[in-house]
Amino acid sequence: MRTVYAIVVNYNNFDDTAECIDSLLNQTYPCRVVVVDNGSEREVIEKLRRKYPQVEMLELGENRGYAGGCNAGIRAVIDKADYVLISNNDVVFERDAVERMVSEMEEDETIAACQPVVKYYGDERIWSAGTRIFLGYPVLHLKNKMVEVEISFDSPFGLVGCAMLIRSSALKDVGFFDEELFMMHEETEWCIRARKKGYRLAVCKAVVRHKVSASLGLFSPHYLYYTARNWLIVARRAGKAMFFYALITEPLRVLYYLVRLKRKGDIIQYLKGVVHGILSRKGRRC
Repeated sequence: MRTVYAIVVNYNNFDDTAECIDSLLNQTYPCRVVVVDNGSEREVIEKLRRKYPQVEMLELGENRGYAGGCNAGIRAVIDKADYVLISNNDVVFERDAVERMVSEMEEDETIAACQPVVKYYGDERIWSAGTRIFLGYPVLHLKNKMVEVEISFDSPFGLVGCAMLIRSSALKDVGFFDEELFMMHEETEWCIRARKKGYRLAVCKAVVRHKVSASLGLFSPHYLYYTARNWLIVARRAGKAMFFYALITEPLRVLYYLVRLKRKGDIIQYLKGVVHGILSRKGRRC
């Protein structure tokens, strides 16, 4: 049996993190859980320690973003894990999800990573079955579709990082996440590097439920800034054509949406992200 370590990144969110941990501890395929805390309040950390004495807690003492939190957990387990499962704390795994993902990875060593079908929490609609490129931007594949995925398949472009099982040997070969991105599109950038090395990226017939931006807030100023900045940085690495489309099409679409809703403050934050993306200014800046 392969050794699986699940890395759950937490920041001041006990309830969602607890539900995620419960679902991981109840898997048909055993996995060891490591909670990486990105500088939460002491009360939240101690509450998690009391409820889950069997779970390893890795306290960073500061917010290093999703990429930094994942990397800290990966570094702690990489030499003793066959597979590393990274997870948002607002994801709930169906009981056989890890077993199905490991089974898929065992079929072909060229699969660097896989993700389950991610459905909305409390809803049968699909949120993500991988990603695909649309007008120069990675969008969620099969989003809002009411379909059942009967067989596993290669993702059209990349994977989403809210629930992603990665082969440890691939991590050592491809490298870890780019911490300078801080949050958003760190998994996209990793998937691009993995594909360039000839690896496959799979979407498997397993299901998790995602509360969708319970931690960050959908279309919050932070979300808008980091998505704008980081996709331009990542797209430039993917090639000139990708960067051109990323620079023109996606900003026009988002700005049209924000102008219609008269969200002046968010427009400023988004444009700030675009400018910083063009200038390749990385790190925590929002």
